[in-house]
Amino acid sequence: MKGKKHLGTALCVAVAAAALLGAASVSFAADVLKLKIGHVVTETGGEHLGSVKFAELLDKKSGGKIQLQIFPNGQIGGNREMIESMQVGALDMALPALPALGGFTDKTKVFDLFYLFDDNKQAEKVLDGPVGQEVAKAVEAANIKIISWWTQGFRETTANREIRKPADLKGLKIRVMENPLHIEAWNTLGASAIPMAFSEVLTSLQQGVLDAQENPYQNIVNSGFHTVQKFIIETHHLYGPLPVVVSKIVWDKLTAEQQKIILEAAEETKVWQRAKQDEINNKLKADIQKTGKNVIIELTPEQKNEFRQKLAPLYKKYAPQMNGVVEKIYKELGRTIDY
Repeated sequence: MKGKKHLGTALCVAVAAAALLGAASVSFAADVLKLKIGHVVTETGGEHLGSVKFAELLDKKSGGKIQLQIFPNGQIGGNREMIESMQVGALDMALPALPALGGFTDKTKVFDLFYLFDDNKQAEKVLDGPVGQEVAKAVEAANIKIISWWTQGFRETTANREIRKPADLKGLKIRVMENPLHIEAWNTLGASAIPMAFSEVLTSLQQGVLDAQENPYQNIVNSGFHTVQKFIIETHHLYGPLPVVVSKIVWDKLTAEQQKIILEAAEETKVWQRAKQDEINNKLKADIQKTGKNVIIELTPEQKNEFRQKLAPLYKKYAPQMNGVVEKIYKELGRTIDY
């Protein structure tokens, strides 16, 4: 019964998406492949700018035979809705937040472990290697396909107090995503994690319902969190892989040449988008510093390690559920098992 209910929901979403998109998603009219991609951020975000670059490369590499239309700002639904639409072939492509894929495989959850990566270089090495391929392969049973790994950058923390060590988090009411592992991580560190819709965060910070929140710089600035929080702490606690997801129903209908062009364009865009996301975050940080209204605390590697050590019980608890993926990442990074 549960499976039928889920399928019914997916079909309803697909019908709604099809109505918005103007009928079946993929179009082969006049020998031109027209694809549609959705995401939930604004046109200034790295997701959107990456999509624009992707569209340009598809057009160039295909000689105008592959066109990509972009739907930003959640126009065709949130992360869950987009995934369900892709599952039934009503949407071609999307850039959903990775945690939204956690319901299909435990392997994506490995990227919800705080302090798994020290920097972009480590994260990209893993995502571009065997582990990234393994995680991507694991979602295909759900009728969706990850063809590339872009990025949202690292998540940082804003707060109404200084934070330099785990003890500073005691009693801190922090907004988190509705993700069990994230909630448990912040509580383990000593904070009081409060799951809350993103749209409610700014008001809750203003009213004192929350003491802190965590997001990439892009979200911090675009949502104005820095205007109501004095301290920005570069906790760098979580790297955000951004999966480029394609409906497997759509993918399987494409010719080998079309698939080759799309994969090449996605990979070329990946290099550009990762650099662009870094550029965006660095510029936003510099803009904040120019105002002099915030205190930006850059944690040292030693300070970050203190947070990481505090989370060892979570690694010990969850690593066995992830079918050896954590151990593979440690091996790839030359890191000794420490949990």
